[in-house]
Amino acid sequence: MRRWRVETVALGRAAGDPERLRGLRIGVVEDGQGVALALGGALREHGAEVVPVAVPAPAPGHGHGHGHGVGDTGPLDGNGGVTGPLDGLVDLSALRAGHEAALPAAFPGLKRALVGGVPRLLLVSAPGGTGLHGFARSAALEFPAALVRAVDVDPKEDPRQTALRLLAELASDAGEGLASVGYTAEGTRVTRRPVPAPLPDGPGGPPLGPGSVVLLTGGARGITARAALALARATGCHVELVGRTPEPAPGEDAFAQARDLVALRAALIAAGLRTPAEIEAAAHRVLAEREVRATLAALAGAAASVRYHRADVTDERAVRAVVADVRARHGRLDGIVHGAGTLRDALLRDKEPAAFAEVFTTKVTGARHLAAAAAEHGDTPAPAFLALFGSVAGVYGNRGQTDYAAANDALDGLALAWADSFPGRVLSLDWGPWAAEAGGMVTPELEREYARRGVPLIEPGAGTAAFLAELAHGGDVQVVLMAQDGPGDE
Repeated sequence: MRRWRVETVALGRAAGDPERLRGLRIGVVEDGQGVALALGGALREHGAEVVPVAVPAPAPGHGHGHGHGVGDTGPLDGNGGVTGPLDGLVDLSALRAGHEAALPAAFPGLKRALVGGVPRLLLVSAPGGTGLHGFARSAALEFPAALVRAVDVDPKEDPRQTALRLLAELASDAGEGLASVGYTAEGTRVTRRPVPAPLPDGPGGPPLGPGSVVLLTGGARGITARAALALARATGCHVELVGRTPEPAPGEDAFAQARDLVALRAALIAAGLRTPAEIEAAAHRVLAEREVRATLAALAGAAASVRYHRADVTDERAVRAVVADVRARHGRLDGIVHGAGTLRDALLRDKEPAAFAEVFTTKVTGARHLAAAAAEHGDTPAPAFLALFGSVAGVYGNRGQTDYAAANDALDGLALAWADSFPGRVLSLDWGPWAAEAGGMVTPELEREYARRGVPLIEPGAGTAAFLAELAHGGDVQVVLMAQDGPGDE
């Protein structure tokens, strides 16, 4: 394994000349904090035409008071009040008071802007986990001719000073390859970059023992299952698993002789299934049940106890009920591993808002619910750690993964924001690709593509050993872990 810590690195000043914006038509999405007003004035001073872009009201059942909902079509259509092409767009909506995250609500409008050919796009926010930087990194790969940049600003700074900085960013060259920048309270322009760091080492294991209790999301499958088993074998702790897959009923596997997907499809056809959709759904259900059953059996022999909870981490009430149940039975909750995630890969031009929202909320909303429930520990011991399983897609961006990159970048931002306030340690682990047999989010087809590109995949034993070492001896909030000799991208 190779390890990087992600650090804030100082940059030079933005080199863009605002005079380049003269005569251009720039859309500005209102922030309600005075930045849009100041930016509009600065743009007009340099001869640009300013086009106010309205943010539609939330769609029924969406948005929760934070901008327009997933069902809306976004700011660059009739709802936004814009007619005619724009030469640039500055989206300040994430700065609005009480606006936890611009995504996934802003996605439809951002998609429309980029697919529609807007050549300059700034996504402006305060630090804290909006996911806009991961989105920008991926979108910049898919639209290399456009300037796509996420910019973090200090919300307490004078709006005029913020506007001048945004003006320089907007006038920058698209070819700079810089999709993510920020400004500190002192006004220093920065970005976050992985810096090589040694793997942590030392005596002892994770801060757990046989009486400890660890809650892991992501079900009894994939990397979460590997992590649960590694923790149980190393510490003998109690394991509580949360997943959306139903817990398999006790009994024999009716298709036990069909050991792979091809054989299972044939067996299901022989059993009477006919349409491709129902065959695929049944096959994946059987394979998921097998994995859950195998994981629970393995944990039964290693953990002090194991229990499976069927719940959706995006459901706040369900998450709180699970956490309350764990504390009621054990009198404690010592650690949380948030490994839940889903993939809906597609190029941005083909990505549907509902798919984007599902990918984003599983990671981000789930993390928020877990952190809130865990922090309210009452008379029980405070959790020793909250580990968020992310991906290098959030750090580097990835074509076809604007949603997944945004979600994982948001996890990194949340971890940094929570590090000083959460009762225990907060760790965001950005994993490189795991081998398919490890249960990582890598299909056999993608595994072959990685092999063709020379990208090594994380082996299960190496990955779980690195995770245990990070819990035991690491001290960084955001860490990148990849297989030995892997390049700096996924």
